[in-house]
Amino acid sequence: MGEKELGRALLQLDSDQLAGHPNVRQQTWKILERDRRRVWWLTAVTITLWAAAIGMVFLMLIAFGLVFPLQAKLRDPAQVARLPPEMQKDAQFAAEVYFKMTVVGVTVSVGILAMAALATILLVLASRRATLRQINASLLEISQQLKELQSTPPPAK
Repeated sequence: MGEKELGRALLQLDSDQLAGHPNVRQQTWKILERDRRRVWWLTAVTITLWAAAIGMVFLMLIAFGLVFPLQAKLRDPAQVARLPPEMQKDAQFAAEVYFKMTVVGVTVSVGILAMAALATILLVLASRRATLRQINASLLEISQQLKELQSTPPPAK
């Protein structure tokens, strides 16, 4: 019986089918350990993605907070007239590039938010599966212990 079949059997808790196979306990603990590692890594990835998403959102808020006043100044003819003629064209071009880069940053932050949400869903599903396997493995072990207790004769009084 491979790890995949044992994992499915743990989810279904088919103790009669599992009881006849050797090394079931060892394979069970391997599967549970693999589940623990998977949940740990998904947790780390999820926390990292959410931290990156929050950081990007704040960065884009600050960037928009800087680009909008700059564009407002460049639309005011009195403000633009104060600049030397060669800088007027460059300032307008730089403001447009800055605005476009900020829009790209917002798109990237939305993508990171989507990946963080997906990682959260995967983490919930993996932790649910791991919890069910752990509960079923414990129930299987209790079932085997009860069978051993029933097979031993009671002590004579």
